[in-house]
Amino acid sequence: MLQSKKNKSKPWWIALKLLIAAAALGFIYVRVIEKENANDWWTGAGKSLREADHIGWFLLVLLLMFLNWSIEALKWKMIMKKLETISFWRSLEAIFSGITISFFTPNRIGEYAGRVFHLEKADRIEATLLTVLENFSQLIITLVFGALASVVYMELYSSIPPHLEKAIVVLLIAVAIAALLFFFNASLLETVFRKLKLPDNWRNYLKVFSLYSNIDLLKVLMLAMLRYFIFSGQFYILLWIFGVELPYAAAMILIAVTYLVMSVVPTFALTELGVRGAVATFFFSAVTGNLPGVINASFSLWLINLAAPALLGIFFVFEFKFARRKG
Repeated sequence: MLQSKKNKSKPWWIALKLLIAAAALGFIYVRVIEKENANDWWTGAGKSLREADHIGWFLLVLLLMFLNWSIEALKWKMIMKKLETISFWRSLEAIFSGITISFFTPNRIGEYAGRVFHLEKADRIEATLLTVLENFSQLIITLVFGALASVVYMELYSSIPPHLEKAIVVLLIAVAIAALLFFFNASLLETVFRKLKLPDNWRNYLKVFSLYSNIDLLKVLMLAMLRYFIFSGQFYILLWIFGVELPYAAAMILIAVTYLVMSVVPTFALTELGVRGAVATFFFSAVTGNLPGVINASFSLWLINLAAPALLGIFFVFEFKFARRKG
């Protein structure tokens, strides 16, 4: 009887996976094929890639995409090991399908569900909490480098009043430090919830943060930093390919403040690309008149680092495990 019920429910899960895959494909199609300035990008990309040197560099950016997400898979595998041992390849599948699901949700929060449904035994709520912590490590690196870059940007390129500059810089540095302190002391949330006298099961879930030492968390943070250098490097190479030639240090400052603003601006996956282009052109307009090149570089990075992995992730959606195995 139980077996019969299990088999009866399978078509529903298959239909749900098909629906997710079809919707993701539709969303990606709308953003890439029907994008307003897609023709401009195709024209600009074609012109740039006809130069032999640029083709090689573009291929390098593509290879770095796989390295980028492989490091993220290693990072997630590392943080999940206290709940469930998973292979690197299963972790990578989870990362790609998480990107696919993220196209449906504000600030890509659906990425969490896309990942945890690849786990077989781990509690889904605990796994989600740890995934949030793991993603938070990436935000911390963005905040730290963005805050440091903002100090230089304010000094060289900003025209706002000095007292406001100082206030913004102090705020950014304070937020970055607070985020670091929280990351290494997330286990204190359990104590806070205990004092608030919230339900026991809420506090029990938060105990998962106590499983990690500062050394464990530092390793996760170092991998996040490595990822940051990789996708920042991708952006720099793409800027050069599209004719935005800047000294490396100047480009990294502008890239850092662009990522900083992008990380704190609420976005929906469908509108994120437009926000990326607007933020990038705002900061880069201080040093270059080649704003179409900046937009093309930003669009290319989005295509390579998000749209392409999302397409790959569609195949891994069918590996979702909606029912958790016991024992």
